[in-house]
Amino acid sequence: TPPLTPLGARRGHALLASRKLFTVAGYALATVSLLPVHSLRAASPWASTALFSACNAGFALAPTGFKSNYLDITQRYVGIVAGYGNTLGTLASIAGPKLTAWTLEATQQNWYVVIGMVCAANVVAAANYAKNAVAVPIEELVEEKQV
Repeated sequence: TPPLTPLGARRGHALLASRKLFTVAGYALATVSLLPVHSLRAASPWASTALFSACNAGFALAPTGFKSNYLDITQRYVGIVAGYGNTLGTLASIAGPKLTAWTLEATQQNWYVVIGMVCAANVVAAANYAKNAVAVPIEELVEEKQV
């Protein structure tokens, strides 16, 4: 996040490292909070509500890394990269509910499978971001390799 960037820099934290930290921490918080939600539904609606709220807080924290990263990926094709990212997000918001409905029908309403799929997607997304995120435009990386 821009207001926190100078603070992190003064403390010696690299921009990419802080983005990775926030994104991975967000996905981890979402995963850990979501896993027990269905199990605790009968125990207390307050527990499930608190966990679901923590899960949403994790989903709110995760984009601080990857949304700002759109602008760092390329200097020449920022619009195209942002368009692809937004298109993928839109397609996921269309396919997600359909996949959820299909999974529930195929598993006799087993929410553990649905929650497991969401948590698995979070783990894959966090690992992919932690491994592949960049804070230097691709054009510069290609030029460095050519030299």
